[in-house]
Amino acid sequence: MELTVVVPAYNEESSIGSTVISIRKCLPKAKIIVVDDCSSDATKEIANKEGAFVVSHNANKGYGESLKTGMRMAKSKYTAFLDADLTYDPCYFPIMLEHIKKYDLDCVWGNRFGGTKNKMPLIRKIGNRLFTLIFLLITGKNVYDCSSGQRIVKTIALKKIDFETLPKELDFITALSKRIVSRGLKYKVIPINYEKREGSSKLSLLKHGYRMVRNILLEK
Repeated sequence: MELTVVVPAYNEESSIGSTVISIRKCLPKAKIIVVDDCSSDATKEIANKEGAFVVSHNANKGYGESLKTGMRMAKSKYTAFLDADLTYDPCYFPIMLEHIKKYDLDCVWGNRFGGTKNKMPLIRKIGNRLFTLIFLLITGKNVYDCSSGQRIVKTIALKKIDFETLPKELDFITALSKRIVSRGLKYKVIPINYEKREGSSKLSLLKHGYRMVRNILLEK
């Protein structure tokens, strides 16, 4: 199996079924691992029904820990991940996979500000633009979208970034971006569209915003 897609999910019963179906449509040969982060709704049952391999946490551990759980289980050459809320289109994965092979990259991710459609709430647009500006000032690299949650990583490259020590919550992503750049991994960013999410957001603007900036400043 060439590709594993990890989907962290916490109380996403309204969208997890459609997410799994969309991934299967775009990547019929990929293994889909849904990591149920101790949901109190029917997320686990729906994901199982749609044919995903489901692993469940016995306590709510956070977005980052859910990704780590899936990454530990990935035995394929490449590991991908995206959110379960229908904001990201899994049909960008074949394009990402083509790039990672063609240019022998360690990671490819999507720039939500580079496509033709971005339905992110305004306050989050401002925040994400600010994160990327700070990232540029600290690293000298314009990665366009340092907190994008749709990526493909060469599985052996996960060890290079010590993924087990990345943050356990939503700030996992900016820490991942910083390590990819600071440790000299080869990456590429491609434009993607971003849709309005299904269900309620788990992002705390103040708490997670602070942690994301901290990661950009301090991660190595």
